[in-house]
Amino acid sequence: MHNEYSHQVSEGMDVLDMNGEKIGKCGETLGDYFNVDAGFLGTTEYYVPFSAISSVSDNQIFLNVHKENVESMGWNRRPATARTTETADAFSGERTAHGGDSLQLREEELQARKTSVEKGSVQLGKDVIEEERTLDVPVTREEVYVERHPVERREADAPIANDKSETIRVPVTEERVEVEKRPYVYEEVGVAKRVTQDTEKVSDTVRREELRVDEEGDVDVRKDPKR
Repeated sequence: MHNEYSHQVSEGMDVLDMNGEKIGKCGETLGDYFNVDAGFLGTTEYYVPFSAISSVSDNQIFLNVHKENVESMGWNRRPATARTTETADAFSGERTAHGGDSLQLREEELQARKTSVEKGSVQLGKDVIEEERTLDVPVTREEVYVERHPVERREADAPIANDKSETIRVPVTEERVEVEKRPYVYEEVGVAKRVTQDTEKVSDTVRREELRVDEEGDVDVRKDPKR
């Protein structure tokens, strides 16, 4: 019995996987299947069930599987005109279980990947600032004072002249302050890096397969006594 896409499939259409990667070209239709010519020059053939089609658009057929999984789907065997139960179950994702068969339950796990990115930079430079400073400098200067004291009267060595040529000169000195500036190194600055470690929380949605048991008819299903 054909599904909804059987009448939309025609020879020559591109067949792509669920990610849009090309698998091959559509060939003839065989009942509930259609032929796909893949490989170099169509040397590989697959017989894909219509139930594996997820959509058909723009002359392209999209399947619901990844290209790398096509080989494991059993589509390289030419099906009979009428599907057997075993073949139908294989293509629909179901199979008849026999003693010792098992069903794998899978779950996804989160993995974190770290990359180093530059978030900024630090540059060291120098700016010149001006400020007023005051120094207290002790200085000396000479002061002159006149000493007068009486002496025992005695006869002078020379008469009193009318001119004023006889004088005494006393030089007077003082210290003057001159300011000069000299540069001195008062500090050295370097730059270094150290690594600190923080913890960041990352979250995402993961999927896990849980077991579902569907009962049909008069079937007695019991749990494994060992679990």
